[in-house]
Amino acid sequence: MAAGCKTAENSLRREDVASLKLTGVTVRYKPDASIMWEDAVRAYATASNIVDDKLAEASTSPQAKAYMQKYLADRIKSTLERNLSPKLAGRRPVRLEVVVRNFTVASAVQRILIGGSHLMVADAALVDARTNAIIVSYPDLAASAAAGHGVLGTAVTAAVEAGQGVTPADRILTNYADSYSGWLIKA
Repeated sequence: MAAGCKTAENSLRREDVASLKLTGVTVRYKPDASIMWEDAVRAYATASNIVDDKLAEASTSPQAKAYMQKYLADRIKSTLERNLSPKLAGRRPVRLEVVVRNFTVASAVQRILIGGSHLMVADAALVDARTNAIIVSYPDLAASAAAGHGVLGTAVTAAVEAGQGVTPADRILTNYADSYSGWLIKA
């Protein structure tokens, strides 16, 4: 499921897109970017040997923020490269620059008690790798993934994800990549 209240104009023709070759993805963050993702907090705690009773306090530190941003950036980069590289296999080298504004994985407690969805909002700019000129951009591209609501919905969603070997973050990132790809290629 993809979401967004506006669609950016894509001025590229199919022939233009067919000539592009993805050479990399860079990920940055807006200064006020929000990451709400328990897996990233847990990864930080494990890497930093932080015990559970100190986790809430430690997870708001600048070190935690930097760790979680890198943790997420690596996932964004690999998902976008895996999704877009086969579709952008022409001759003109381009780079996709992503600037994250928000990444939220609704917690199980939130989904059970009040509902919620998983969401990513990020600017995406396709840049000429030689000149650094922006070819086309999509500001505020949003993608979401259903989270399952209530006890039963949350349990069913978790079981389906486990059976498919994916996480909520994987689903959001795949939906973001699919939304961008569909917009760029005008599928």
